[in-house]
Amino acid sequence: MSLYVLEGLRPWVIQRVSAVYIVVFILYAVFCFYSADTIAYESWKNWLYNPFNTTVVGIFVIALLFHAWIGMRDVVLDYVHNIMLRIFILAMLLGALIGSGLWVFRILLLSAVG
Repeated sequence: MSLYVLEGLRPWVIQRVSAVYIVVFILYAVFCFYSADTIAYESWKNWLYNPFNTTVVGIFVIALLFHAWIGMRDVVLDYVHNIMLRIFILAMLLGALIGSGLWVFRILLLSAVG
């Protein structure tokens, strides 16, 4: 598998679509924040554990991870010329993004159970 799997128009489209979804989600979250009756842990926990909100947060995380991966990957590919250092940095970045994603999905899945 090559580091250049996402080339050309595909990563550009993914990054633009994910950016639009990220903005729409942030506007939705801000609207929910300002229209909430109370700002307390229990009310936001109930908000997050609503199946619709859990789903849109999950999609938001996926969009954010793809957006971050494509952006950081392009920066590394453009500015890190040593191939071994490039592979190391991309592996660390991928590990951090996958770990962060798994952590969020653990929280979201535990919310569905509990």
